[in-house]
Amino acid sequence: MTYKGSCHCGAVKFTFTLEPPIEEQEVVSCNCSMCLRNGYLLVYAKASDVTLDFPEDAVKSYKFNTKQYPHYFCTTCGSSVFAKGPEASNVMAVNVRVVEGVDIDKLKLKRVNGKDV
Repeated sequence: MTYKGSCHCGAVKFTFTLEPPIEEQEVVSCNCSMCLRNGYLLVYAKASDVTLDFPEDAVKSYKFNTKQYPHYFCTTCGSSVFAKGPEASNVMAVNVRVVEGVDIDKLKLKRVNGKDV
């Protein structure tokens, strides 16, 4: 299934494909300091299945803890849009809250205890 996502102001747009569809997956709800503060609900797509549609300066990255996973935010509205895996990986964690047409209340959440890791 193909999805469209964007930040609140629309400066950061992207599309991605994901199988099975988001509604059939377990969506990660983590309690680590980053996910908790930003309200992340995450699905993991292959980075090669994500198409970014914004100028490079539309996002800013932030790395914390192990500094392996940059989290990206819109430089205009501050929306948390996605995180990338380490350079050698082909994984991108997409914040489901910025994906069009997803009913958050119908998702199967997988609670992850990232706080104590």
